[in-house]
Amino acid sequence: MQDLSTRYALLTRLPLLQGINSRELLGWEDALRLDLDEFPASNLPLIRQGDNCYQLIYLAEGELHREHRSSDYLYAIRSTLKAPAIIEVDRLFGLKPAYEHTYWAKTDVKMLGIRKSLLDSHLMKSEVFRLNLLNTLSAIAQKRAAALLPRRLGSAEERLKNFIQTLFPDQEGEVEVCIKMKDLARYIGDSRLITSQILNRWNEEGSIQLGRGHFTIKDIQAFLRTRLS
Repeated sequence: MQDLSTRYALLTRLPLLQGINSRELLGWEDALRLDLDEFPASNLPLIRQGDNCYQLIYLAEGELHREHRSSDYLYAIRSTLKAPAIIEVDRLFGLKPAYEHTYWAKTDVKMLGIRKSLLDSHLMKSEVFRLNLLNTLSAIAQKRAAALLPRRLGSAEERLKNFIQTLFPDQEGEVEVCIKMKDLARYIGDSRLITSQILNRWNEEGSIQLGRGHFTIKDIQAFLRTRLS
């Protein structure tokens, strides 16, 4: 087990816990069990899409693959989650508290899980935690609302750009979209030929890396800034 000073220094850098001192965390030790769980890199899922979101989960160290499959099973989106991060904190409560993605360890990882039932009895009594949580949930809501704002979309390229933005409203870094060309064309309301021409042109420009049945965007935020300007 890590020494207390080292472990708490790591914990106080995690999202939502920033600003909470190690003495306060020490007071929660027995109830919250603040030990970090370690998992090796593996293709076995740690969390599956649709699983009940019954605890607040932190990625303290390492990287996770994540994948979301659409409800119609016509596409999947993939990206990487890098520490320090919280896993889908916006899914803890509400109408359907279930994970939207499947996660598995891309590298060796350290994770911390805090049962939802303990949030009210301990963490929510901290003003710092409540403010951090409110800011985080507000940021998520605002980014997703911005992705869904009505736009005048005249061309097939504009509709395709907008579709990609709705898939990745708040993600960063490299992302992958797995979808057949005919299904992508159906989503944007145009022909398979036109959709293929747009993707091939983006591939030639270096904006995406096009493969069979999928395409990769190296930096989704840079892509959206350029393509939606």
